[in-house]
Amino acid sequence: MALLEVHDVFKHFGGIPALDGVSLSVEEGKIHGVIGPNGAGKTTMFNVINSVYTAEKGTILFKGREITNSKPYKIAHMGIGRTFQVARVFNEMTLMDNMMVPIIPRRISKREGEKKALELLEMADLTHLRDQLGVEISGGQKKLLEFMRTMMADPEVVLMDEPFAGVNPALIERLIEITFELNKTRSKTFLLISHDIPSVMKLCKNLTVLSAGKTIAEGESEKVRHDPSVIDAYLGH
Repeated sequence: MALLEVHDVFKHFGGIPALDGVSLSVEEGKIHGVIGPNGAGKTTMFNVINSVYTAEKGTILFKGREITNSKPYKIAHMGIGRTFQVARVFNEMTLMDNMMVPIIPRRISKREGEKKALELLEMADLTHLRDQLGVEISGGQKKLLEFMRTMMADPEVVLMDEPFAGVNPALIERLIEITFELNKTRSKTFLLISHDIPSVMKLCKNLTVLSAGKTIAEGESEKVRHDPSVIDAYLGH
C-alpha cells in the first residue's frame, strides 16, 4: 500500500524547471531511496512535499488524502517528519531541551516527554551529552540529534535529506542501524535522499532516480542501479 505518493509535480525557479513532472510512490513500512546527480531536483521535491515550496502543478497524497500545498505545520501534524542536509538544531539549548521542542504543541506531559527523549537519546548513544549545548557537539552528532528530535513527534514517515553527508563512517553505521531499528520495531517509513550509494543500497530495497527534474527510474534497487538511463544520468554517454 502506498503511504506517500507524488504525481506529476512541477516547480520552476526563474523559468527553469526544478521539477518537471516528478512522480514517486513510497510503500508503507519501507525504506525508500531517492538518488540522482546534483541539480536533479531531489531536495526541491522534499521541499514541495512538506510545502516549504509551492507545487505549481501535480498532486501529493498521504494515506490517500491530498496534501498538496497544505501548511507545513499541518503536514507535520499529519505525520510527515523531516531532516535537512545541514542539521538544524538549537545551538544555545541543551540536547535534552532540543528534544523537548516538538512536544510543546502536543498533549503530552513533561514527564512523558522526558522519558521518551531519554529513550531516543539512548538509542543514538547521546545520553551522556544530554546537558551539552547544541553548539558543543560534532556535526555528525547534530545529525543524530536532529533525527532523534524528529522522532519525538512520532511521525509515520520521515523525509531524510542527505543524512550521511559530512558524517564520519562510525556515525553513518549508527544512523543506518537506528533507521533499520525504527523501521522494524516501530514500523516507521523512510524516504531518503543520499549521494552515498553504498549506504543507500544497504538500506533501501526500492529506489527512485531523478535527473533534470524528471523521474527516470523507479523500482527494486538492484534493478534500478543497472538501468541504462540511470547509468547515463550519472556518467553521460
